[in-house]
Amino acid sequence: MQTRKFKIPAYMRCAFGNLREHKQKTIILGLMITIGVFIMVLGYGFLESSLRGLKDDFSKNYTGDIVITGNLPKNKEEGEVTLFGVQQSVSVGMPESIPAILHVDEVKKILNERDDIATMGTTISNSYIQMSLENLPEDWDEDEANERVSRVDLFLFSFAGDEGYYNTFNDQTLIEGTLPDPNIPSALVDERAKKTFEEYYQIPLNVGDKILLTAYGSNPRIREVTVCGFYTPADELTSMGSLLYLDPTTARGLADLTVGTLSTDEFTETADLSIASLDEDDLFGEIASDDSMFVESDSAIAEEGLTSDSLDNLLGDTTLRDKLNEVDDGAWQFFTIKLKNPEKADDVIKELNDIFLAKNLNVKAINWKDAAGRFSSTSDLLEALFTILIVILAIVVFIVIMNTLVVSILERTAEIGTMRALGARRPFVRKMFFTETISIAIVSSLIGILLALITSAIVNAIGITITDTTARMFLGGGHFRLLPQVGTTLTTVLIIIVGTLLANIYPVAVALRITPLKAMNENQ
Repeated sequence: MQTRKFKIPAYMRCAFGNLREHKQKTIILGLMITIGVFIMVLGYGFLESSLRGLKDDFSKNYTGDIVITGNLPKNKEEGEVTLFGVQQSVSVGMPESIPAILHVDEVKKILNERDDIATMGTTISNSYIQMSLENLPEDWDEDEANERVSRVDLFLFSFAGDEGYYNTFNDQTLIEGTLPDPNIPSALVDERAKKTFEEYYQIPLNVGDKILLTAYGSNPRIREVTVCGFYTPADELTSMGSLLYLDPTTARGLADLTVGTLSTDEFTETADLSIASLDEDDLFGEIASDDSMFVESDSAIAEEGLTSDSLDNLLGDTTLRDKLNEVDDGAWQFFTIKLKNPEKADDVIKELNDIFLAKNLNVKAINWKDAAGRFSSTSDLLEALFTILIVILAIVVFIVIMNTLVVSILERTAEIGTMRALGARRPFVRKMFFTETISIAIVSSLIGILLALITSAIVNAIGITITDTTARMFLGGGHFRLLPQVGTTLTTVLIIIVGTLLANIYPVAVALRITPLKAMNENQ
């Protein structure tokens, strides 16, 4: 039995021969594709590193795999509740306050019944907290302080959690002191915030010192706390800024989680609303018969002075107001959850939200990315910018390839005409040119991928770190890495091949219009 040998088609032999014959154009075309693939593979590797670093950082240390939040009241402007404040598409005025979860016990019962949850805790978040001193140092120089403030960031975030929260996120290193005491206004201070504080005030900060915390918003709130300790984050190159851990009572006060923030339906069940039945005379005292603003009473003012009875007569009963202003000792804003299998987070989120909707609970479950808010939006912005750059690069490469092929074909007019004269039909010519460009695209793409992988390995081995805070937000942390992925790499090659084929359409059409007669006329 005779074995048949594979015979390379004639159009392929002609194509490979042309590539060797026209080495200069082959190299130029291949170099363009190689550079394009190299940039795209590294770019997607950078994006993957940024998103993965951000996810690992936040899901491990701040958000967990799932965060459960309260919904904004229906009469408020629409916005997305995140762990770091309400994120609105259009921000006007001061940011919206983070709502409290109104059904903490019911939500906790639902979560406790699940066997796919590893750990969970409840927490309160405050953004834009300023750490300051009540009494400035004796040698305080305001001009020097104004110069120093340009170099330091005096604003930070704060969290306060229950025992479950600290068990969920326990990778921080306690340098000195203890965790915040639930019964004492106290703060565990980030070592970075300590250094910032000391640089600004030019005095040391120690455990046991008193500091003031100011929460900025529509109604600024100030609380005095005792420094209970210092810690370093699990990753010192985290994209998060400095963070305080507070006792829950202080955190609720800063977040304005008072009894008055409960829903009306819940509050009316327990509150004493007898004040609503009082008339104007009961609330504000006797009204003068001559329509003057005050009732003149020499005995009340000149003789007795301003007594507690006369003050009550002016202001009315303030019992309800005092009750509304009390810190709600059961209020929480978030549940933070780590799953036994983080890959199933999306499925668990859907199941939980269906349960919450069925039970008419005004809460929702979100993933780590939504919970991270503006931190994750920076990576989305970076991805959008990179996509635009890739599109521009692809268009440029496409145009250059097409022009190079057109010039090449025009220079090969005699060759093409001779082939046509010898009997080469249009399909033969078409296959030949497509074989040439596809061969260049595949080989050049493989070279570009190989160079990208070598570059990534070198960069990752060097271990480049980023210290700038803003840059770390974009990079998902301070570890600069390149992590090319199989999926995006194959997509890049596919895009290059398809783009090369499209760029080949017009030049091939030009080649097919060349006749033997035209070729002979141009050679004369």
